[in-house]
Amino acid sequence: MDNLKNISDIVVEQLVKFMPKDMTQYELAQKSGLPFSTIKSLFQKRTKNITLKTIIMLASGLGIKPWELINTENLLAENLDLE
Repeated sequence: MDNLKNISDIVVEQLVKFMPKDMTQYELAQKSGLPFSTIKSLFQKRTKNITLKTIIMLASGLGIKPWELINTENLLAENLDLE
């Protein structure tokens, strides 16, 4: 049970896969329209829950569809800390 992750952690793992290697967190904030503090908080794992709106904005900033950020088996209930 200790290996369970929260949704935000998994979305960050997906972000890292889709972000160009030279893209900074600040650039992601600019392109997505989200505050830099939100991006920083996500990457520093200080955010437990991420909203659908944030996922949509992040995907838009990366030029991908929102489902691409959540299309992973890691988001199955048995792999998540849902508390």
